[in-house]
Amino acid sequence: MGSKLQILLKDLKKHGIENDIPNVTEHVGQFLNMLIRIKAPKNILEIGCANGYSTIWMAESAKLIDAKIHAIDHSKPTFEDAKKNLMESGLQSYVNFYFGDAVEVINSFPSDLLFDFVFVDGEKGSYLDFWNAIKPKLSEKSVVIFDDMVLFPEKTKNFSEAIKNETGFDQLMIPDGDDGILMLIKN
Repeated sequence: MGSKLQILLKDLKKHGIENDIPNVTEHVGQFLNMLIRIKAPKNILEIGCANGYSTIWMAESAKLIDAKIHAIDHSKPTFEDAKKNLMESGLQSYVNFYFGDAVEVINSFPSDLLFDFVFVDGEKGSYLDFWNAIKPKLSEKSVVIFDDMVLFPEKTKNFSEAIKNETGFDQLMIPDGDDGILMLIKN
């Protein structure tokens, strides 16, 4: 990763902390970046891109493997910030942005668009709705990651209960400070 991109990420993280923008931790950003390199997905879905911090982490890897990120956000200010910050990163050609309700956007995708890698960091109370919309859009051996599973146990409770009984996926909860991510791999 080039120094210009590292500086941009540090600035975005600092701006996020100062302005209460819910970015992922740096460790989660690095984890997403490395996992995409290892998995080499062609189509990546991101639900909730805030100011583009996590999107940039993933886009840097997407560039290396010629993948495409489909990023959805429903907040107009953060959606516009994410697009602007991706332009500044020089990685905008690896990201398609969609504004609106994630479930509606996912349901509007063509039936042949399947995702090999999904990162969910949108409205925590909607995780179960996101999951139900995502499942039919997953390719074989896809990876799905939900952020903030430890940080917001009450908001993610319905999803957490439902996912316990999900078959066809290996699951792993990965602690990261107070946040915690849930990783699912389709088997």
